Amino acid sequence: MSDASPGRGNQDSIVRALEVQPVGAQDALLDVRREADFLRFHHPQAANIPLEELADRIHELPRPYEALTVFDTSADRAEQAVADLRSRDRTEIKTVVGEEWLHTGPVVSGPASVRLWRPHGLLTESIHDVHRRLEPPRALDIACGAGRDAVYLALAGFAVDAFDILPDAIDRCRDLARRNGVAVNAMVRDVERDLDLGRDCYDLICVFNFLHRPLMPAIAAAVRPGGLVVYETFLLGQRERFDKPRSDKYLLQPEELPSYFENSERLVYREGLASPRRWAASLIARKPLNLG
Repeated sequence: MSDASPGRGNQDSIVRALEVQPVGAQDALLDVRREADFLRFHHPQAANIPLEELADRIHELPRPYEALTVFDTSADRAEQAVADLRSRDRTEIKTVVGEEWLHTGPVVSGPASVRLWRPHGLLTESIHDVHRRLEPPRALDIACGAGRDAVYLALAGFAVDAFDILPDAIDRCRDLARRNGVAVNAMVRDVERDLDLGRDCYDLICVFNFLHRPLMPAIAAAVRPGGLVVYETFLLGQRERFDKPRSDKYLLQPEELPSYFENSERLVYREGLASPRRWAASLIARKPLNLG
């Protein structure tokens, strides 16, 4: 092993310093050892992001309010990982250290078989409602960020286009797709300036945490008959509760979101608390198969 396990004599101090707790059954387990050490053997429920890569792969972790357990055979490395994560407002962190802990249960070798990141919950609600008239069905992720939703759709068998204005976001989306063995057509694009998304092109269009009202007709036009719009973003009341966003142009009025897709069938519509710090409107709408 490249990192020696801590000795018995200082184990008590390590436990106190890192607030080590048992790993809960539902906790995500992040192994921050170097990749070669992880591949030799690891906990079967662990995913690997080496400490040296953690800052660039933070989007591969669960949401900040979800519980996360960090493991390394080195107490110093585990402590550094915890410090890095807490600096990013992640507080639900447990730690386990030492090779001895690793061998208290079963271990496996090779690449990880689990992913710590998850797509948007509204997207997972919608996936079974897609009419798969074409194979593969086509999807578009607008303002895709680091690409979790785009990659999820690719893993589900979609041919995926993903747009974001930020080159760094597109780089991360492509990297996440590569790490998960799928292809995503990710490109830098400013949809506030380039409003043309085509007509009847996509079986599913998803938009999360982004609002540009002039784009709404283009989204409605780009969905194929029978296709879905899956949309969730901030609702009036978000700023009063959680301070951001500051501008009204990023905040929906009550019942505003479905009005942009009034010819579509509402499969899901909710307004209110969508996660611990998000007051949002959430819509899944199906475009009619026959508009005539």
